[in-house]
Amino acid sequence: MIIKEKNRTVLLLFLCLLGGAFLRLFLLGRIPYGLNHDEASIGYDAWALAHYGIDRNGYPWPIYPITWGSGGGSPLMVYLVLLTTRLFGKSVASLRFFPAFLGALTPPVLALLTLVEPAESGDKTDKKASSRLIFAFFLAFLCAVNPWHLILSRWALDANTLPFFLTAALVSYLYAATRTAHRLPWYLLSAFLFALCPYAYGSATVVIPLALVLLGIHTCRIGRMTPRELLLSALLFLLILTPLLAVFAVNALHLPAIITPWFSVPRFTASRSVFPHGSGLAAQIKDNIRYLFLFFTIGSERDEIICNVLPGYAQMYRFTFPLTWIGLLLSLGGLVKKDLRDAAFVLLTAVTVLFSLFIELDINRMTMLLIPFLYFQSRALRFLYEKKAVIAAACCAVILCAAALFIRDYFGTRYADLSRSCFMPGYLEAVRDAKTLAGEDRSILSTREQLSAPFMLALYETELPPDAFLESVVWRDEKEEFRIAISFAGFTFGLPQDLSSIDLSRVVVILHESEVTDFPDIENCQVDSFGDFAVISR
Repeated sequence: MIIKEKNRTVLLLFLCLLGGAFLRLFLLGRIPYGLNHDEASIGYDAWALAHYGIDRNGYPWPIYPITWGSGGGSPLMVYLVLLTTRLFGKSVASLRFFPAFLGALTPPVLALLTLVEPAESGDKTDKKASSRLIFAFFLAFLCAVNPWHLILSRWALDANTLPFFLTAALVSYLYAATRTAHRLPWYLLSAFLFALCPYAYGSATVVIPLALVLLGIHTCRIGRMTPRELLLSALLFLLILTPLLAVFAVNALHLPAIITPWFSVPRFTASRSVFPHGSGLAAQIKDNIRYLFLFFTIGSERDEIICNVLPGYAQMYRFTFPLTWIGLLLSLGGLVKKDLRDAAFVLLTAVTVLFSLFIELDINRMTMLLIPFLYFQSRALRFLYEKKAVIAAACCAVILCAAALFIRDYFGTRYADLSRSCFMPGYLEAVRDAKTLAGEDRSILSTREQLSAPFMLALYETELPPDAFLESVVWRDEKEEFRIAISFAGFTFGLPQDLSSIDLSRVVVILHESEVTDFPDIENCQVDSFGDFAVISR
């Protein structure tokens, strides 16, 4: 009977992993339709480095590209996209490949947590093996159908690779702690993977070192790590982090940029801080407590960017928060019992929450809570399964039904309609068409309506060499935190107040669909429509 149950579970686990991979890779270049300005920023810098060895700001092989002026384009994603650009060419699909590929790998890697059972519960009975397999299924299933993870796996924001590297680092660390011999290579692997996390997203620069200090002390206290292993792992972590620390030092101390043919340490053109201070700090903490309360219960949707949240589903499905709290309480109990796996997720959650109290919060800065939440919910389902299997099965069935509705809304028209302002569908095609029509004789005038940083999408689409961009670009304010180009190389962004002053013999115009009917003498113009945008010419 146990063997049949095991076979069924293995089949379900396989189908779950296969389905999760399919959902992340299916129509990747077409859904979401369009391109976000942050994706275009990463994509252009990767393309420029692949072909010219410099980014759009003129830095050769930057350790941390300054992108918009104050950072914001974490290097790990830029160099991953550089790899896919060289392998597959420049396209929306190749730009989004690594978030999707690593997103597809996250459920099976997360399921490997079952290999690191606590020593006191690690007997070899068939019943225990079956329980571990069930736990692996819960971990993979919840990750595969999680709305937050599915959405972030399908577009190329820099933070979107962080869940994979964090998961792989945690699994390596916990696996090392369960071994009785040859632990050091696994601890060193985990140190390497943990050190990649700050290169994936800025918030990890604070959270990961603090969490590792606490986790390392705890691991040594329970006898699962020696001082030598701790020291060598810490040294490797710091060694890999040194280039990033050099970037922080150059900018914090206002030192000159370091530029060599092989790498550069850029000097940002503007400073940026997510830490409020002075009289605004108390108000921010109060607002953050309210945000965190929602995040740990029904999920936060207020003021979140639609790129990572589909309204009605929140981050974890609104009705699943009791599982999160049950799993968190069970993990707190495991922490008392010196369960290192529970300790790792509790400490990571605690440090992330503490950090979150003192910053300007949004969902991207909460990404490090995704994997702990999935672990807590899986922990709860395993507990329910061992008490009454039918209850855990019913929970999974309800989550699967919610996932079916989410998949319908995400791949259907609802998400496409809601995310128009985020992905600006049709603008890339409009730029391509306008460039063809303009030729060498006319310039291109683009609207800013329903667009965020349209210059970045135009730069990505036209493949203008970075040195030509730097020679021609005119910034709205070169020192602002989020630099916006007014014009470059034949493109101008922003329409005149009097549309009748536009001479179509000299320019080709890109308009939002809502502006087309207001354009003078539109009936005598050629109008080419692309998604939400149209190209006007004669």
